[in-house]
Amino acid sequence: MRDLTRQNPKHAEAAPEDTLLLTLDEAARELRCARRTLERYVADQQLTVVHLGRSVRVERRELERFIGRHREPTARG
Repeated sequence: MRDLTRQNPKHAEAAPEDTLLLTLDEAARELRCARRTLERYVADQQLTVVHLGRSVRVERRELERFIGRHREPTARG
């Protein structure tokens, strides 16, 4: 099998932080949780996803917004 990354840089694997859309498995790895947990957040409309055909993806920005909404306020004092 040929290595396409040497001939065409478009086939090179993007770094996770550079990826615009994440699979549910990739998003779950980022959050250190189970894929099923993310599926529940999607079902509860707490996490917005993008449907591309039969594929489900999470925008990195949406994942960051989701984290921000669930961040606990810091204690002041």
